[in-house]
Amino acid sequence: AMNRDDRVGKRIGSAVAIKSNGEVLAWVSSPSYDPNEFSTRISNSIWSKLVNDPFKPLRNKVIQDHYAPGSTFKPIVALAALQEAVITKNTVIFSPGSMRYGRRTYHDSSRGGHGNITVFDAIERSGNIFFYKMGIALGIDKIAQYAHLFGFGQRTQVKLNNERPGLMPTSEWKLKTIGEAWQPGESLSNAIGQGFVLTTALQMAVAYNAIGMEGLVYKPYIVKKIIDHDDQVVTEMSPQLVRDISLPNTDGVFIAKKHFKTIKSAMTRVVQGDRGTARRYRIPGVKIAGKTGTSQVISFSAETIYDKCEERPLKQRHHGWFVGWAPADKPEITVAVLSEHSCHGGSGSAPIVRDIILAYMKKHHPERLKQTQNKALSKPHTQKPTVKKTSEDSTST
Repeated sequence: AMNRDDRVGKRIGSAVAIKSNGEVLAWVSSPSYDPNEFSTRISNSIWSKLVNDPFKPLRNKVIQDHYAPGSTFKPIVALAALQEAVITKNTVIFSPGSMRYGRRTYHDSSRGGHGNITVFDAIERSGNIFFYKMGIALGIDKIAQYAHLFGFGQRTQVKLNNERPGLMPTSEWKLKTIGEAWQPGESLSNAIGQGFVLTTALQMAVAYNAIGMEGLVYKPYIVKKIIDHDDQVVTEMSPQLVRDISLPNTDGVFIAKKHFKTIKSAMTRVVQGDRGTARRYRIPGVKIAGKTGTSQVISFSAETIYDKCEERPLKQRHHGWFVGWAPADKPEITVAVLSEHSCHGGSGSAPIVRDIILAYMKKHHPERLKQTQNKALSKPHTQKPTVKKTSEDSTST
């Protein structure tokens, strides 16, 4: 799937798929290398090629490379805002193309903005202004309090070496680490997953699986069982529930089930909705819920922020995220993909997630796909179908 023959081309980055109980189904770090080359003494030329490759094939990108989550962080902020009663699912927020806060102008992902929208619209279209306002209302410490429930800034404890914890900043962290007080404006950029926030693909898969499971956080595991030479089971791994976010923790922090249901519905619209940022990558017969995201690699001025990403030099192109699960009402599989320098989560990573979920469904639920095909074949063709023209958002989401 990472070697797709499309306009983006072969992906550089990471992909991981897990079952709803934490079992890892697929794990890809690209570019990779042939481990057989290390079975004997490796040649100087091969070693030089590996260590000098700018895209670091020797790194396990799924757990060792962390990135800004971009807009994939927005559902976490939305859940915090709902639980803190900053908004309800019916609250309407005015979201223009830009807003002033302090002495800085903050821009939306869409030049023209989105007008008056609810949290459903904000997630479906990936509106920035809506979430800037959530950042102002919540503040970084409250956002971090809820993000920690999902595992942001913490290792997942998967049994592999050198896993990085990522980073979920707080005002205390900045003062201790950088020696500066937290600035109110910093809460805005971090509320849309930029700024200091860093995460790995595995962390994102675990967090999104928890949203789909309405609060259940499972520890990911790779080895299912160990069998000896006589085919006897020596060790068998079982799913491990880390926490239930829908129940109060020791600090009394939790997220009510009703809020998970609201955000699951909003995230379903990202793929299934008419204005969803991943609407091009549906699977007939299977509803996918998820979120696109852009991890910025460089800051741009107000004059260049809406320039076409694909026309920039490769190293200046944003990374693209898509994290999603299926079926949308209750996940069986959750997939996280980060495509480096692919510009957009929608075109860069969503098709890979779609292909992985489709392969899973073909193997485990072919009847769902066949039922849809049969329904399409049985429809009478009395008139030509009308096609509604849509255009993919050109800005980062």
